[in-house]
Amino acid sequence: NGIVGKIPTKDQFKSALEDNDLFIYCGHGSGQEYLGWDDIQQLDCRAVSLLMGCSSGKLQVHGYLEAYGMVLYYLLAGCPAVVANLWEVTDKDIDLFLEQLLKEWVTESSGESLASCVSQSRSSCNLEYLIGAAPVIYGLP
Repeated sequence: NGIVGKIPTKDQFKSALEDNDLFIYCGHGSGQEYLGWDDIQQLDCRAVSLLMGCSSGKLQVHGYLEAYGMVLYYLLAGCPAVVANLWEVTDKDIDLFLEQLLKEWVTESSGESLASCVSQSRSSCNLEYLIGAAPVIYGLP
């Protein structure tokens, strides 16, 4: 029930966030080129979102205003939790992280919280203290 190897349409991207319990994005950034912040914040999202792109969880600060970033629009749309990267990551290491995270968290026998699984999955990266430290959780895991 996913899209692999082709560019998703806006409707497919919206549907993935609104009609599923889990949304996984593996690509550049946070998927903003497929669905912008103005569209995302208007959704009724129910999916825990795993945004594995570079800097997908990075917040920008300009002057004295509050920080902003795409990850906050996912939360405004109703995503209960978002796992995203604070900085640039290598694709192979973040793939290892995601694979381990899904093994630990999605299996029914696990019973572990998302936060615990994210923490445990960091060590699967070859660069554990660089790439493994990039993913963080926003929202209520």
